[in-house]
Amino acid sequence: MDRLLRGLYGFLAWVLSTPVGKFLIPPRFRLVTITTSPSPGSVESGEFFTPSAAVVSRCQELGRDFVTPDSEQFPAVGWSVWHDVEVTNNRYFPYLLSSDQLMLGPRRLPGPYKIVAKRNRILWARGDKALVNRKQGERMRIEKGIFLGGRDFTNWYHWLVDGLAALHLANSLPDHLRDWPVLVPEQIYRYPTMIDALDLFRARRDVIVMPEWAMVSAKKLVWIDPLEVSNIPKTGAHTDKEPRIHLLHREGMESYRDEYLKAFAPESITPHRRIVLAREGGRRSYNQEEVLAIAADYGFEPVYPEKLSLAEQVRTFREASHVLGPSGAGFAGMLFAQSGTSALCWQDTRLRFMTILPDLATLNGAEYWHIFYQSHEDNGLFRSSYTLDETWLRESLDTWLR
Repeated sequence: MDRLLRGLYGFLAWVLSTPVGKFLIPPRFRLVTITTSPSPGSVESGEFFTPSAAVVSRCQELGRDFVTPDSEQFPAVGWSVWHDVEVTNNRYFPYLLSSDQLMLGPRRLPGPYKIVAKRNRILWARGDKALVNRKQGERMRIEKGIFLGGRDFTNWYHWLVDGLAALHLANSLPDHLRDWPVLVPEQIYRYPTMIDALDLFRARRDVIVMPEWAMVSAKKLVWIDPLEVSNIPKTGAHTDKEPRIHLLHREGMESYRDEYLKAFAPESITPHRRIVLAREGGRRSYNQEEVLAIAADYGFEPVYPEKLSLAEQVRTFREASHVLGPSGAGFAGMLFAQSGTSALCWQDTRLRFMTILPDLATLNGAEYWHIFYQSHEDNGLFRSSYTLDETWLRESLDTWLR
């Protein structure tokens, strides 16, 4: 069935590429060219930052020599104003639909990109062309707004780094744009800490709540480039580059981080706590109680990030000299860590090149080491349960702390 649908959508795309195609196919279907920001079509634009050296990390494995990553450049970080466009709040990646153009945020590698994903309205893609079903799913209309791009805002990391960093930049927009209402994903209202973080940067702006998966039609919209560059959606082109998927903008992220420190940790703090990140349930279950008991033998106290207020999270990571735990959004608090802090993260062997969290440590001059476990089931990369071996964990802690 999937193969048949792909063939049908490919045929629709071909028809739309012909001179009479737009008259034959309903307007809900649009054939678009995939571009990346900045793209032509905006009515006004500017830059927050010119191109500069990026924060670049490697996935450093405990017990192996430290590998210095090659330097890379972060593209210019800009803003643009668009008229009569559509944007979407989905879990995969943000995009802006303007006439016959589908604009993604800046990418680390050139396309073509693998952009077809369930429920994101993109039905078919080949090269730089894609077929979009504009009428699929929930829709809403607004007069004007500032769009916070990003993905999976049920995840603390993505709200912290994908979304709110853009709102921080919005506070430096020209005066006539700065007070426009901000489009906020409804998902964040499930989590008090996310709302607290929003209030830190919202200023006096009104809020327009975007339902998850909704497509928003805007008469006037501000698009802000992110302070991170990701390869999601992944590139479909061959590359001999290491499959690292992430870069951070140093100056922008430092200024963003400093707003949290001014609000919640303005005084000098000497790192002195050893913390182990724990979870109440979760998709990747493991022998947590046994691990917490082992960590306690080394002076680690359990911390449940989802139970902490925003102020408590900032201060906890500011006070931490050592951070131990499973890969996940709990490590987003490394945004607030200090130089010299050391983190040890255990991670699935199938995910050896993800530098999303190490980049936050590198931003602050902290260390971030990995050890790798093997899942004992295959329910997907982010759902498979596992068991950490006690002897292996103790040996890893001995190596790390020594």
